[in-house]
Amino acid sequence: MSKFAICACLLAALAFTSACRKRAGSATTEAAAPIIGPELSSNQMQGSPQGLLTSRSASPVHWQHWEPAVLQRAGSARRLVFAFIGSAQYPGCVEALDAIDKDPALVSKLNADFVPVLVDVDLCREAAIAAGVMSQEIKQPVSFPFIIVLSPDADEVTWRPVAYSPGVDLHRLFESATDVISKMWAESPAYVAQNSRRDHANRLNRLPKPDSPPASAAERDAILTRTGRKLANLYDEDINSMFGTGGLLPLGMLQCMASAALDPNIPPEIAARCREAVGSFGTAVLNSAMIDPLDGGVYSSRRGSNWDLPIINRTCTTQARAARALITLYNTTKDPRPLEVALGAIRFAEEHYGAQNGLFAAQRLPGLSSTSDWLWTQEQIEQALSPDEAALWKILCGIKGMGNLALEADPTRQYFRLNSLGFRTTMKEAAAIRNLDTAAATALLESGRKKLLKARQDRMPDRAPATAGAAGPSFRMVSAYAALFTATGDPAWRDKALALAERSRQTFSKGHFLIEQSSGQPDAVIDARAFTYALAIQAALDLAEITMDENWRIWAGDLSTTVSELFVDSAGRLLEARAVSTPLSLPIEDRIMLFDDSTAGLTRMNAARLEALGQAPPPTLAPWLTSLPKVEEFPVVFTDSILAASFARSRIIIELPENASPSWREAACRLPLDRVARRFGKGPSAKIVKPDGREIPIDSPESMAGSIAAAAK
Repeated sequence: MSKFAICACLLAALAFTSACRKRAGSATTEAAAPIIGPELSSNQMQGSPQGLLTSRSASPVHWQHWEPAVLQRAGSARRLVFAFIGSAQYPGCVEALDAIDKDPALVSKLNADFVPVLVDVDLCREAAIAAGVMSQEIKQPVSFPFIIVLSPDADEVTWRPVAYSPGVDLHRLFESATDVISKMWAESPAYVAQNSRRDHANRLNRLPKPDSPPASAAERDAILTRTGRKLANLYDEDINSMFGTGGLLPLGMLQCMASAALDPNIPPEIAARCREAVGSFGTAVLNSAMIDPLDGGVYSSRRGSNWDLPIINRTCTTQARAARALITLYNTTKDPRPLEVALGAIRFAEEHYGAQNGLFAAQRLPGLSSTSDWLWTQEQIEQALSPDEAALWKILCGIKGMGNLALEADPTRQYFRLNSLGFRTTMKEAAAIRNLDTAAATALLESGRKKLLKARQDRMPDRAPATAGAAGPSFRMVSAYAALFTATGDPAWRDKALALAERSRQTFSKGHFLIEQSSGQPDAVIDARAFTYALAIQAALDLAEITMDENWRIWAGDLSTTVSELFVDSAGRLLEARAVSTPLSLPIEDRIMLFDDSTAGLTRMNAARLEALGQAPPPTLAPWLTSLPKVEEFPVVFTDSILAASFARSRIIIELPENASPSWREAACRLPLDRVARRFGKGPSAKIVKPDGREIPIDSPESMAGSIAAAAK
């Protein structure tokens, strides 16, 4: 067992002990005999939504769903709720569950002493956000698997990330973390409940208050200028790196800075700095191992502190999110590489995550992945390729006999003599070294790519494809298709966006509500979270822009009304989940970009776009149109909210007459999505409406893009 795992166990016990402070006396109360409901006597994962849950359908653990009903069952049984939180996309989650299943003593303990609950964060986003909040309290970075133990009153008793790795004695790990809890609960459940309730109340008082709007438009502009300067200063041209990016692919930061480079209200020197950072740093990242040169897929996070060694799990959401962000980079730099990567990511998503009925699944079904099998020795490269192919690929990827991973990517030298594939030099430079013309080098690159891809698939076959689509990745792909249409002008992408949106709207609507997946019980598990509503609204607005079809704007407005009625509490918080769908009693808000875009950032952007299209957001969401978090303190985690505020103050509106000809409509539809809105007006001719209300006529459809560029200066 590793020292880190032992520490995790001890800290978990200490966390609980500190939560249950020194007693003034032992609390004893008479309680009714435990009632063990029939659900607690069997595993409830059969027929579950695909992903982490369905992977446990044959588990001997009596796993329950993450729903409010588990609290009632726990109260009747006089047990604590043991919530295992994770996802099939995070390394260690499926492996830890497999190890639990193979340990009869641990299975027996979970079934006899707890109400074991399995939580898939792809369905229940509020659990992932709660893990982030609780990790801050113990001053640890959030990671998965993550355990939260709840009282039957929904108060947090203890929590801890599980430091699982192959070879760890999982029985000792869980026993160390739960023995103290079990004994104290058995001795005095009333005392444990009382202290957990007090801690929960204190935690509620520490939750951040709703964001406030700046005092004036001038103050908002000053905040955005200072924030733009701070983001630009994170770029170090000497080492071609961005400070503060962490381990996630910095899509949000790159998209925000690319948009800032086009913002006419940003001082020219800051805009130029942002453009330089996006161009140089973006080029470095997009030619690293984070972009798979064999299948075109994009990896979302890395090991170590450079981009040589990604964490090899991928999802559909990453591909769609990357494509949408990279189109913004392409619009700013006009470098073809971001567009190439965006196209490759979408092709990869279509091949690997396409599900039944033309929808998209979040990921392939759970399975094990080996980083060592994903990497290459120099000998494996040479065996898989012809001499000419191998020579070119070794130059392009910097293949070495000792391996090409920098020390900061592999500090323990776990992958000594292994190489990652990522283009570390340009095709032009590699071709010149090999004395090849462009056509010959391109042919060798492609033939070598196919051989290497087959060799890798032989070593690590693809996981089984998912059959059921999910709402989040499907709506994400609608937005990606829409962005690709504006970047390429190819109507096939618009057709795909429309077809997918229609299927998604039909499949994931349940009355006025949305659901995460079309099958699976109970309803609470598949009830859509606020983030999914935000994605659906974004997709509908994207379609409204590229089709000029008012029906999509109307649907976006209807969904916004639903959000305002279901997900905003009396204090103005934008809650991630409805109370009828989650056992958490914390009013969880997705305020920062912990895993992806935040619900808060997407909601701000959606509200600003609705307003630009002539539809005021619902009253309870109106504050999100002007409010801002404290973006200057740590702007990296607020780039989606910064992007929304920049759009709200700097967007340009194309207004067409209601009887505009097809050529005028098509010209408007092909404009970028980032800083331009389109709508119909009452006037007889087309015009540009600037944020200050000034109007500029447009002479012809052909001059529309040029007129916008001139108006933005």
